[in-house]
Amino acid sequence: MAQNKNKTDTSLAPAAQKPPAISHILETCLMVKDITAATDFYKNVLGIDPFLNNARMSGFALSQTTLLLFQLGATALDSQMPDNRGTIPGHGPSQDILNLLLSGSDAGSSSHPSSNRVDTPGRLNQHFCLAVSAPEDVQVWEKWFEAKDVQILGKVNWPRGGKSVYFGDLDGNVGEIASRGIWEHY
Repeated sequence: MAQNKNKTDTSLAPAAQKPPAISHILETCLMVKDITAATDFYKNVLGIDPFLNNARMSGFALSQTTLLLFQLGATALDSQMPDNRGTIPGHGPSQDILNLLLSGSDAGSSSHPSSNRVDTPGRLNQHFCLAVSAPEDVQVWEKWFEAKDVQILGKVNWPRGGKSVYFGDLDGNVGEIASRGIWEHY
């Protein structure tokens, strides 16, 4: 039987010290079709300025986490850091998936999507959740979304007492604002 050379034989590896516990997710990344329109959308909706904003990406600081927006297709190649500080590996959809996404694209449109369904061509439909402390905070966000004409996709009252409101962005991504009480650990 031929061995897969891509698999590591852990029986020969030296014993390693268990790594430290992971504290949280530092970055959540969304691929977007129009970085300028998406940056403006999140700046307006979240009410904060990006700490990073260029043709490749935008970044928003959210307490101890970061929401990153990447221009679709702009992160495919490795990115060399200056002064030999290392390499950020290329990431994002492969070229065939990118072609499919862009073939159904309404990129360049800054209007809210009339449909935010998984069967709508060219939609990315990624999900992310932003945390607030109390269920009442979710209700304030819901009113904020309504005032900003942000599409509300759904609302949930969770069995543990938490609340969520789901919203759509320009690329069909599904954002969620959720309070404590949605999970056993939050």
